[in-house]
Amino acid sequence: MIKRTFYNLPPEKREKIIEVTKKEFRKGNKKKITINSVIKNAGISRGSFYQYFDDKLDLVELMTNDMIENMVEYVKDELVYNGGDIFEVPMKIFDVMTAEDKGYKDIVVMADRTNLNSDLISEYMQYRFHEYDYTASLSGYVDRSALSLKSDDDLKYVVFLMEDAIRGAMQNVAKNSKSRDREREILSRKIELIKRAVSV
Repeated sequence: MIKRTFYNLPPEKREKIIEVTKKEFRKGNKKKITINSVIKNAGISRGSFYQYFDDKLDLVELMTNDMIENMVEYVKDELVYNGGDIFEVPMKIFDVMTAEDKGYKDIVVMADRTNLNSDLISEYMQYRFHEYDYTASLSGYVDRSALSLKSDDDLKYVVFLMEDAIRGAMQNVAKNSKSRDREREILSRKIELIKRAVSV
């Protein structure tokens, strides 16, 4: 478990540890992440590491939390920009995450079975990961006037359906070498079907 002392660090120090962790996981096609490599590149002592974290599984959690927090902020910004249309967001996410210059390395790392850290990631996903219900934080940003969503739970399930569709499309582009344009077209059709199903 990530300890409170980590969250009490100055933001720039926390950010450095997060960035080092992500870089170390990205090297997973060549070598496994080690506590030594993290403390060396983050400029912290071994004692400090154990003041912030219990073990290496916490590093997977650190990367996962960072991805989720960044994505939630991105979605909020998009909803503000587009007037609350939740169905415009999936295509934007797909475009940003699969753009050549932006990349989607961290998500690919999490799904890559050839990464030397895949056992560590799998252990985290199996024993420690819990679904984050971030839809409550998005609820106030979504325009429901043309939707038949009766509750926040309805919104949550619609978001989960779209999230699965996005994840599948990105996985096909990243790991299965499918055509980005074709996957975008399929994703667009899936999102349109979901939208029609919940529109009044």
